[in-house]
Amino acid sequence: MFYWGDKPNLFPFERPARDLDDAARQSKTSHYWFIYGGNDYTGFDFDVTPAPWEANYIYTYPSQWQRDGGVYLANKSTVANREWNFRTEQTVTRLSDKALWYTPANIDDTAFDYSWHPDPLEQPYEYHFATQWQSAGGPVYLGSAGVKLEYRQRAVAVPDMTRWHIPQGIDDSEFDYSWHPSPLEPDYEYHFPTQHQRDGGPVYPGTAGIKYVNAQRIRANATQIFYMDFLNPESDRQFRVLQGYYPDIRRTRYVDNHLNVFRRIMNMATTEFVWITSSICDYDFFDFTWHPPEEQRDMIHCFSSSSEKRGDTFLIHVPSFTQQMVELELLDWFNVINYVESSVVRYPIPKHVYEGDDLISEIKQYDFKTPYVTFTNQRDMHLNISTCIWSQKDRVAMRITRSGGTTIVPRDAKEYITTQLYDYPYLEKKEYLKKAEYYGAKNTTGLDIVYISNGEPDEARWYEHLVYGSNYDTVHWVQGVNGRTAAYQEAARRSTTPWFFAVFAKLEVELDFNWLWQPDYWQEPKHYIFNARNPVNGLEYGHQGMIAYNKRLVLENNSPGIDFTLSQPHESVPLLSGTAHFNQDPWMTWRTAFREVVKLKHFMTVQPTLETEHRLNVWCTVGEGPYAGYSLQGASDAVKYYNEVNGDYEQLKLSFEWAWLRKRYESK
Repeated sequence: MFYWGDKPNLFPFERPARDLDDAARQSKTSHYWFIYGGNDYTGFDFDVTPAPWEANYIYTYPSQWQRDGGVYLANKSTVANREWNFRTEQTVTRLSDKALWYTPANIDDTAFDYSWHPDPLEQPYEYHFATQWQSAGGPVYLGSAGVKLEYRQRAVAVPDMTRWHIPQGIDDSEFDYSWHPSPLEPDYEYHFPTQHQRDGGPVYPGTAGIKYVNAQRIRANATQIFYMDFLNPESDRQFRVLQGYYPDIRRTRYVDNHLNVFRRIMNMATTEFVWITSSICDYDFFDFTWHPPEEQRDMIHCFSSSSEKRGDTFLIHVPSFTQQMVELELLDWFNVINYVESSVVRYPIPKHVYEGDDLISEIKQYDFKTPYVTFTNQRDMHLNISTCIWSQKDRVAMRITRSGGTTIVPRDAKEYITTQLYDYPYLEKKEYLKKAEYYGAKNTTGLDIVYISNGEPDEARWYEHLVYGSNYDTVHWVQGVNGRTAAYQEAARRSTTPWFFAVFAKLEVELDFNWLWQPDYWQEPKHYIFNARNPVNGLEYGHQGMIAYNKRLVLENNSPGIDFTLSQPHESVPLLSGTAHFNQDPWMTWRTAFREVVKLKHFMTVQPTLETEHRLNVWCTVGEGPYAGYSLQGASDAVKYYNEVNGDYEQLKLSFEWAWLRKRYESK
C-alpha cells in the first residue's frame, strides 16, 4: 500500500511514493495499491483481486468528480504500459483542500465545493471556474500547463464597490455591481450604457483602453432644467406641466438673444450639465434623461425645433461653456455644437389674416406674443416653417409669396418699421417660397387688368392685342368715362384685386411682359409705373406706360394734382410695358406732348433733376415719324403756356381738362 499527499492512515504498512513507477520499484508483491491521501475511503473495499484476463491493467477508481479519483491497483510488472481499466463499482470522495486554490476577493465561496479536482491523467492546467457573469473569474485551481476553463461549478461574484466609478445623474437602483470582467482579458476600462448611449453608466476602471459592455443598461436621470420664457400663449401651461414632473425647473425670461440668456443661466446652474428649454417648444414627449456619449460631453448639444436645425433645446456642459462664454459674441462661435438628430416640436407660428393691402400698417398695429407671426392676405394659406431665433440677425423677415403679402415677420421688426419692412436690417435673402398668389375666389395668379380708353382711333386694336398677349380670361374695359379721375376710379371699382394693371388705349403692350409681376407689400401701398417706349422721340420712361394702381389709393384720390399718379406714393419699375402710340392724329399727338411738357416744366421748378431736364429737352427738340411736328408744336406751346402763367400751379392743372385743352389746341 503506497500513497502520495497526506498520509491516509488506513494500514500500518502504508508507505509514501512519488508516482506509480516509484511504488512499483518499492513493492514486494505482484500487485500493489497507490492512492491519494486527500480522499475519504470510508466504505471502500481494498480486498480486490483482478480477474486473470485483466491482471496486466491498472485498475483506476473514480471520485465524485473524475473517472480517475487517484486510486490505483497496479501490476508491478506491467504498470509501465499504462493500460488503464476505469472501474465504476465503487467510488471515493475527494476532500476539500483550499491550499490548491486561489479565490478572488469578490467571490462568495460559501456554496463552492473545493473538493473538485482535475483528472490526474491531464496536463497540470490552471483551471478557471465561471461566475454568473463570466466564463472565468471564480476560484482558480492552480497549475502550470496553461489555462483551462471549467464549467461544472459556477461561483457567485459579489459587489466590490472599491472597483467602480459611478457618474452623477444616473439611477443605479437596479444595477448589479457584482459584475466583473474576465481575468483572462486585458485590463480594459469597461463602460456601461444608458438607455441613450453606449456609455454614461457605471465605469469599471482599467488601463488597457475602453471597452463598451451591454451586459446591463443603466437609466440616466434628468439633470437641472431651465426654461426660457418667450411669454407666448402656451408658456404658462407648458411650464406647469414640466414643473409637475421636474419640481426644480427654473424659469427665466427671454431677452434679446440666446447667448445672453445662457450666460445668465450659467450663473444659476448647480449641476455639471443643464438643460435649456424654450416655451415655444412642446416637451410633452421629450426625454430629459438623454445624455451625450463621453467623447461629446464638452459640446453644446442642440436639438432641432421641428424642421429648424438650429433649434431651441440644449444640453450644455456647464464648466465647458463657462470657460468660453466671456469671449463669445455669438452662440455659433462656441467651439463645437453637436446638432442632435432628434427633434422637438415647436408650436406653430401664429397666423394673422388681414383683408387690406397694407401689410406695414398691420405689422405696426399688431400685438406680438411670439417671436414670429405669419401675416397673410390669403386665408387658406397654411405653412409649416420653423426659423432660427438665436439672435436678432437670425430672426429674419421671410417673404413667402412673390408680393410679400404673406410674410413671416419677427417681433423685433416692429420697432424698426416706419414706412416699410426694409427698415428692418435682417431680411431673408432667399426667394419667396410659394409660387402661387391668389386673391379671393380668383383661379389665376396675378393682378386684374383694366383697359382704359376714351375714343382713341386704335382702341379696339390694342385691346385685342392686350387680350392675346396677357392670355387672361377677363380683361376689364372702361370706355368713354369723362375726366381722368373718374375714369381711373371706375377702373378701380372694376378690379377685384388690391392692385390692378391700368393699360391705356394708346399702348401696344409687349407680348413678353411679365403678368405675374406683383406689388411689394414690404412697402406702404403705392402705385407702380412701368416704362413705355415713345415712338416719336425715342424716350423710354414712365410716361404713357402701364401703371399698377393701388385700388384703395385710387378711390381715395379725389383731388389729384397736376399728375394723378404722382400725387400719391409711387415707384418706377424699370420694365418696358409697351410702345405708346400717341401719334395717331394731330389732336392726340399735340395734347399728349402739351400735357407731358407742362408736367416736366413744373417738376424742373419744384424738384429739378438731370433726368427731367434731359426728357424736357428731347420732347422739345426731337421728333420723327407720323405727326412728329404736332408733338414738337405741343411741347413748344406747353413751354409758352408755362411761362405765360408764370408756373402757377392751379393754371397748370387746366391742362388735364379736355374742354380747355381742345380750345387751346384749336386756338393754335
